[in-house]
Amino acid sequence: MISEDELVAEMAPLDRVVLRRWIDHGWIIPHRQQDDVHFDDSDVARIRLIVELHYELRIEEDSMSVVLSLLDQLYATRRSLSALLAAVKAQPEGVRNNIAALAEAARRPAQ
Repeated sequence: MISEDELVAEMAPLDRVVLRRWIDHGWIIPHRQQDDVHFDDSDVARIRLIVELHYELRIEEDSMSVVLSLLDQLYATRRSLSALLAAVKAQPEGVRNNIAALAEAARRPAQ
């Protein structure tokens, strides 16, 4: 866990006012301990992403909610696909071959 002070010191050009606004928007949900907030590794990774989107790619705050929602959906889909692939890998070879054939058929355009 990292404190708000440590995070802001480490992650220029981010400042405390902007970080707190992002928290108020619900883009980051830190861990609260009395009046202090602390961030775990996943919070820090998300903050780095938002910093890059905002400061480097120039995505404005009014668009950020949509961008983050789409990215969250993409990450959730990737996690679901990884779980599905792991389940398929655990199946016997014949079942895996049938699934592969059905998936290939589904990808072909309808005629």
